[in-house]
Amino acid sequence: MELDLNLMRVFLTVLQERSVTRAAQRLNLTQPAVSYALGRLREQFGDPLFLRTPSGMQPTPIAFALADPIERGMNSFAEAVSLRLRFEPATSTRRFQLSMSDIGEMVFLPPIMERVHAQAPRLRIEVREVPLEDLPQALKDGAVDLAIGNLAGLGRQTCHADLFSERYVCMGRRGHPVMATGLTRGQYKRLDHILVASRASAHRLLDDVLAEAGLHRQPYLTLPHFSAAAEIVRRTDLTVTLPYRAAVWFNHDDAFEVRPLPIALPGLCVTVHWHARFESDPGTTWLRQLVVDTLADHHEAR
Repeated sequence: MELDLNLMRVFLTVLQERSVTRAAQRLNLTQPAVSYALGRLREQFGDPLFLRTPSGMQPTPIAFALADPIERGMNSFAEAVSLRLRFEPATSTRRFQLSMSDIGEMVFLPPIMERVHAQAPRLRIEVREVPLEDLPQALKDGAVDLAIGNLAGLGRQTCHADLFSERYVCMGRRGHPVMATGLTRGQYKRLDHILVASRASAHRLLDDVLAEAGLHRQPYLTLPHFSAAAEIVRRTDLTVTLPYRAAVWFNHDDAFEVRPLPIALPGLCVTVHWHARFESDPGTTWLRQLVVDTLADHHEAR
C-alpha cells in the first residue's frame, strides 16, 4: 500500500484535534480538502477511522492502533530529511518560531536578533507567547522551534539547555518612602504590589513560593504582562517583584529603587527548549546554539 505523507499529516491532525474544522485551520487547508483526505484514508484502510459524535470526531480502534506507527514514521522521515538538508544562515529564507514572555522579548530578544540578523539577514522570525501548558505539544508539532524563559517543569518533556541562573528582586520608584532605605519582611508584606500572572512562564508560581515562606502578597493590581508595570511603578508607590535582569533593563535611567527580597528563595533557571525530533535539524541546531552563545555572553548580570 502506498501512503501519501500529506494524508498521514491530515490523519494525525484530525486525531489530535477531534475536529475536521480545527484540523483544516491548523493545516491551512479547506474543510472539504480535509474531508477528501479522510475519504481516501478510509478507502486505503477499509475502516471509517473517525466517527462523528456530539463530542467530536471519535477515533475507531483501528485509528488508535495506527496512530503510534504513523507518528513514528513521520518523525523518522522528518529526521532523515533534515539530516540531508544543509542550512546556510547567510542565504536561508527559513521561518523560525520562538516562544518567550514579554520579559524575554524585552531582555533576551534584542541581543539574539542582533546576532541573527547579522548572520542570517534573510530569515523570518516570529515570536509568540505560548501558555506554558501548551508548549510541549507546540514544540513537538514544530509550531514552536525554540522556547526560552523560566520554564520550570518543562524539562521532563523536552530537550533543553540551561542558559543562566536568575533571582527575584523588588522594584519601586526612586525615592519610594519604604524602599529607599532597604526592605524588611514586614515592609514587603505591607507594600502595594503589582502581581504579574503571565501564562508564558513559571513566574505565576512565585506567589505560591512567597506564601509558603510567609510572605503572602495581597495584590493592589494584577496584570497579564510586565510591560506596563514599570511605568505604573514610576508614577505611583506601587511595587513589582520581577527577575533581576528585567529590573536592570527597566532601570536604565536609574529611575527605580531595586532591592533584594527580604527572604532567600530558590534561584530560578532560564532555559532554552526544543523537541527531540528536531535534535538533528541543522537550522534548529544553528539557532539554539546562537541563543546559548548570545545569552552566555550576558551570564553575569550588570
